Amino acid sequence: MKKIYLEFFRGAATIFIIGWHMAFLAPTGHPTHLTAYWGTDALIIFFMLSGLVINLSESRRPKTFTAFISNRFGRIYPQFVIGLLLAIAALYITHAALPPVKDIIGNFLMVSTMKDYMGYVSTSIQSNLPVWSLSFEMAFYILFAFTIGRHQQKKMFAWLLLSLAAIPLFFIHTQRDALTHIIAIFAFSATWITGYYVYQYYNRFYIEKYAVLFSLGILPLISRMQFSPNFYDPLKYFIFAIFAAPFLRYCLQLPPSGKKIKLSYLVIPHTLLVIGALTIRYMPLKNTIVYSTLPYVYMGIFYVIEKLNLKEGLKSFMHNTGTVTGKYSYSLYISHYTVVFVLSKLIHQVWLYALLCLPFIAIIAYGLENWVQPAVNRLLKPEVRPDASLKDKTVRADFITHPSLGR
Repeated sequence: MKKIYLEFFRGAATIFIIGWHMAFLAPTGHPTHLTAYWGTDALIIFFMLSGLVINLSESRRPKTFTAFISNRFGRIYPQFVIGLLLAIAALYITHAALPPVKDIIGNFLMVSTMKDYMGYVSTSIQSNLPVWSLSFEMAFYILFAFTIGRHQQKKMFAWLLLSLAAIPLFFIHTQRDALTHIIAIFAFSATWITGYYVYQYYNRFYIEKYAVLFSLGILPLISRMQFSPNFYDPLKYFIFAIFAAPFLRYCLQLPPSGKKIKLSYLVIPHTLLVIGALTIRYMPLKNTIVYSTLPYVYMGIFYVIEKLNLKEGLKSFMHNTGTVTGKYSYSLYISHYTVVFVLSKLIHQVWLYALLCLPFIAIIAYGLENWVQPAVNRLLKPEVRPDASLKDKTVRADFITHPSLGR
C-alpha cells in the first residue's frame, strides 16, 4: 500500500518545480524573487523522498545488486533518454545551437551538471536543464546498490561519513573536473542518506501535527541561507534535510514510537534562523518577514481547518491528488522543462504561454507513464512462468532474513 502523504508531497514538489520553471522562463521575465528557491526546495524534498522510499521498498522486498540496478535503470533511464531526445528536438524547433558532441554524450551517460553552477564533466542540455539532478539520483542508486547484502547498515554509515567529509571538500576543491563531480555526488548524497535514515529509524522518534507544521514552515527559511556563493550548497541542503526529517516521519503515517519531538524543541532554532536572516540580510526584508512567519501561518491555517471541520475533506483531497500527481511525478519532471523552453521561445503573450504549457506537459507525461513505461516493464520483467515457483520461494526466504528488517 502506498503512503498517500508521501505520494501527495512528491506530486506537490513536482508541481512546485513546474510552476517555478514556468515563472523563470516566462516571456515577460521572472515576476518575483519571492519564489526564487521554490524549485530548489522541492528538489531537496525529492532527494530525501528517494532515499526514504528506497529503504521502505527494499525493507519490504529486498533485491540483489543486479535486480536493484536493473529495476532502477528500467524506471529511470528509458524516460530519461526520451527527455533528452525531446530536448534536442526543442533546440531544432527554436533554432538554438546544439551543444558539443562531448556534452551530448555526457548527458546520455548521465554525468551532466548545470553549466553556470557546476559544469564538471559535461553540461546539461539547455532545453532540459533538470536532467542534472537525475544524474546525481542515478549515482545515489549505484552507491546504494553496493551496500546491499551483509553488513548493509555499516556500509550505509560509512557512506554517510564519506558524504559529510565531502561537504567541506566541495568548497575547497573548486576546479571543474571529474574529481569535483565525484566529490559533489558524495556531498549531495548526505541529503539522500538522511531520507534513508528517516525510515530506518522511524521507531526512534515521532512528531505530532502542529509541531510538524512548524518544522515544515522552517524549511523555506533554511533553503535561503547563504553559507557560500554556491547556489547549490550541500551543507545547506543537509541542514534542510535534518529539519525536514520529522516532517517525512509524520508522512509515513506510522504509529508513534520513541522520542517525541515537541514544538518547543523547534522554536529556539527557528528564532536563531530568523535573527540570522535579519542580521546578515542575505535576502530582501520583505522575503525575510514572509518566510520567518510561515511556521505560525501553517499552524494557524490548520487550526482553522480543524475548527471548520474541513480535515476529512483535506485528507480526501490529498488522497485524490496524490494518487495522480505521485504516479506521474517522474514523467512530469523529465518532460516539463522542454515544453516550457519551447513555448517561452515561440509565444510572447504570457497568458497564452501559461495556458498552453500545462496541457502539453500533461499529454507528454501521460504518454511516458502509460505507454512507454509499461512497454519497458514488459521488456525487462517478462511474466513469471509456473516453473519459477522455486525461485519465488527463495525470494520470500531472502525477504524474511534480510538484515534491514532486524530492527
